[in-house]
Amino acid sequence: MKRFIVLTLFLFLASCQNEANIEDVEGITDVSEAGWEVEEFEFTNQYEEGFGLNDVKDDYWLANFIFTQCPTVCNTMTPNMAALQDAVNNESLDVEFVSFTVDPTNDSPEVLRDYAERYGASEENWTFLTGYNDEDIRQLSEGSFRQEMRDDPKGNDIIHGVNFFLINDEQEIIRLYDGLNTPIDEVISDLEQIGL
Repeated sequence: MKRFIVLTLFLFLASCQNEANIEDVEGITDVSEAGWEVEEFEFTNQYEEGFGLNDVKDDYWLANFIFTQCPTVCNTMTPNMAALQDAVNNESLDVEFVSFTVDPTNDSPEVLRDYAERYGASEENWTFLTGYNDEDIRQLSEGSFRQEMRDDPKGNDIIHGVNFFLINDEQEIIRLYDGLNTPIDEVISDLEQIGL
């Protein structure tokens, strides 16, 4: 009961902050005034190398949450992120991509590497991360990225957010994009306006 009250309070506070600071425009949510900062992390990438916040500290980067055995939303999100990466690279924009698995038990570096190759992810600027436990990634998802993460009691799915997050070079989340209906042209326009 105590956990339920805490979770309800967290979601209420998050929704209050959202209403005060967010403006929705056709699949784009501006959170640049919300003060959402990404907390420190140090995980393992698909090449079994350490990768943390310091590796993108001077960069703009796009992040999302996926897992390789996802039976639903990831099958749309990952191709959309791949298409966005292609568009960014075609425009020679200096942006990094980071995907956090929400299933670190099953998604080893090797599994993530195969997954990245299956979707044509360019290794030059797209990192897939694992090397943590379920509680670590839940805290990152619900803390820094303000999106719930939990097991689906009705099946083998993991319920997680579907947003793509744009993080600036000060580690602040400034935009949310719909990962299921990604407005690629608008994302490119945002990035160009930033001057990347």
